[in-house]
Amino acid sequence: MLCFGALLFFPLLDGVHLFDWDEINFAESAREMLVTGNWRTVQINFEVFHEKPPFFIWLQALSMNFWGVNEYGARFPNAVCGILTMLVVWRIGRNLYGGRFGTYWALLFACSLLPQVYFKSGIIDPFFNLFTFLGIYYIYKISFFNEFEDRKTKSRRRSYYLFVSALFTGLAILTKGPVAMLILMITVSIVFVWNRGRIAVDVKQFSIWLIIILAIVSAWLSFAMRDLGLKFLDDFYNYQIRLLTTQDAGHGGPFYYHLLVLFFGCFPASIFAIAGLKKDNSDGFAQDTFRKWMMVLLGVVLVVFSIVQTKIIHYSSLAYFPVTFFGAYYLDKVMEGKFSMKGWVIMLLSIVGLLLMAAMLLLPQIAQLLHKIEPYFKDPFASEAMHAKVYWSKSDFIPGIIFSCLFIVSILMFITSKLKQAIATLLFSMALFTQFFMVWFVPRIERYSQGAMIDFVTKKANESTRIEATGFKSYAHLFYGRQLPPQSYNDSSTHYYITKIHRLDVVNTWINAEEVERKNGFIFLKKR
Repeated sequence: MLCFGALLFFPLLDGVHLFDWDEINFAESAREMLVTGNWRTVQINFEVFHEKPPFFIWLQALSMNFWGVNEYGARFPNAVCGILTMLVVWRIGRNLYGGRFGTYWALLFACSLLPQVYFKSGIIDPFFNLFTFLGIYYIYKISFFNEFEDRKTKSRRRSYYLFVSALFTGLAILTKGPVAMLILMITVSIVFVWNRGRIAVDVKQFSIWLIIILAIVSAWLSFAMRDLGLKFLDDFYNYQIRLLTTQDAGHGGPFYYHLLVLFFGCFPASIFAIAGLKKDNSDGFAQDTFRKWMMVLLGVVLVVFSIVQTKIIHYSSLAYFPVTFFGAYYLDKVMEGKFSMKGWVIMLLSIVGLLLMAAMLLLPQIAQLLHKIEPYFKDPFASEAMHAKVYWSKSDFIPGIIFSCLFIVSILMFITSKLKQAIATLLFSMALFTQFFMVWFVPRIERYSQGAMIDFVTKKANESTRIEATGFKSYAHLFYGRQLPPQSYNDSSTHYYITKIHRLDVVNTWINAEEVERKNGFIFLKKR
């Protein structure tokens, strides 16, 4: 498991630039920690960044200190998280259901589309999800006791589980914020109601659990508030509320947004998970109880983030744990002979697989025709971006052919009831699909979206230049332009501005600058 995870997640982390906004945002905050030596508070553009706690930024800063300030250093922590997540679910699954179940759970997590992508990214969510899940898992563990245990041993064991749950919950809050506590408390409350008011944690234990979490969070806040006082706490709180109640940064969407994200993003685990919602009545008490917790966690994540007005694709990524759990549950029961491989499962696998085949086979062909459809773009920036010089060759169909052949073979094996071979081939084909897509296509797609800007700021990084993005939001000029604190520049420093073509007229009313270059929708200006 360890070797497979390392082979899947560690290679080619630097195969493409970091993406605006989130990836570059967090990487830039880590870089600024190294530049300033200030590890107390998260900064962006050398000003306090109150939107995110520091734990993941600390990990990135440590990684960059070892690997260098680059894409590999920014993404390395999540590759490690991918391996840790595989080991965690494998061990939990093995202890509850057996080795085969644990293996299926780990492989479904690693090989499904979005989970695999996120473990090769520089975003916060993989560690947040792992910590939150473990916080919930150790609360679940308190529910069980050995009838032959004496009272002292049982009390010691429960205290240990409470401490570990509080530790991971505190780390989850330090990673992304109080939403971890919100999800855990709602999940525990629903299980409490489902169990008709019975839960193995008393008021005293809950108080200790809460005190440990508060101690962890307070330790960070005491450092963060040393310079800014209560203003930092007020800004942090207001940002969390804004995310819940408004479409922050324009990220809105329909109520069913995350259902679609999980259905397609967790393929193929999501298809098996639908069938895995059916319960096997022969499950033991521990298995049935854990299944109940996973059912509640899935529902809580879907409901909470469907209600939240800001809709971003990775917000529901905590649901990857229950989705892959139910997928593994179904596959294990099929292999055990207690469930049958349903025809509709194979049909859904085939339909979504066909869409993926079409995407991989047709993308290069569509890309070569972009110049012909460019006049139909209403967005001036998107229209200009289509002029990016990106080389697409006739050999770009090869990844699509390889994936299509493997996927079709897996479907044929399902149809002919060669289930063990079918599952292995399917998971291998999906791992290959994501690797192919990220190595073969994503770097070229990135050239259309942000390549010209990153090229420009990278060239200026070694000069004594100050670079600003104006008229649009970006962090790329900070990270790739290796910007220093504002006080490091003086009147003799060259000052560049970057804007987008449809914002140029407005920007010209703000600044006095001359155009030095324009490329793929970006305008580069030099202050007069």
